[in-house]
Amino acid sequence: MSTAIAAPTPAPTNAGVRLIMKLIAALFAAAFIAWGAITLLNLMARHTFTVLSTYAGVHSLTVNSGDGDVRLKSAPAGTRLRIVERVSEDLETPRRDSALSGSGLLSLTGHCNILMSIYCSVDYTIAVPSGVSVHVRSSAGDITATGLTSTAPFSLESGEGDVNAFGISAPTVHLDSGAGDITARLTTPPRYLEASSGAGDITLTVPNVTYDVSASSGAGTVSDQGLRTDPSSPRRINVSAGAGDVTIRASSSLPPGRPAKPKLPPRPGA
Repeated sequence: MSTAIAAPTPAPTNAGVRLIMKLIAALFAAAFIAWGAITLLNLMARHTFTVLSTYAGVHSLTVNSGDGDVRLKSAPAGTRLRIVERVSEDLETPRRDSALSGSGLLSLTGHCNILMSIYCSVDYTIAVPSGVSVHVRSSAGDITATGLTSTAPFSLESGEGDVNAFGISAPTVHLDSGAGDITARLTTPPRYLEASSGAGDITLTVPNVTYDVSASSGAGTVSDQGLRTDPSSPRRINVSAGAGDVTIRASSSLPPGRPAKPKLPPRPGA
């Protein structure tokens, strides 16, 4: 009885290897040329314009932005909410949606196709009347809020950008960034303040009362400059950073309601 022995698979020849390498190089070159053409066409088609709109009767604001920045500033209570959209388009015009419900919830959405667009974005500048609750989310843009007052929860979230909240008054404050820095200054003590960043620094300035504090950082330092802590306090601060530094400090060295010690007048002849 004889046994058949399979012939060994021949190793690829040098000519075959060279052919495969040429095909790979050609694919890379074609992709590079195509991307360059798309970039040039997007640049030639780039256009920017602004859109102004106002809304009455808004009690709650929700913004979902793609790569655009969002800026929030205060407006008097009872006035119309005012929006300025700075729209940048290229081969694609960004999708912009707005809807005001009967309960006073205003939803804004600005979105672009990230695979084809380069210069496509929607930046928002919004004047928010006092008392309106705010929830803003951006995929990659910066978010800045200044001087806002609300009796409802307040939330700012960015996937990659910085989050800034200055002069904010709200019972519950949530700040989050996947990779950016977070900076906040609160004018009234919150019942709950939460801040988290995957890679950025976090700096919080809060009124000088007692807080139940939980703060951590995976690779950075944690500091509370003169902050008064008490695990039984009804006001809680929860802060976490993946790689950045965490700083929590009181806005004043004296507790509220305790006047500074007056200076005595100089003695005669001194």
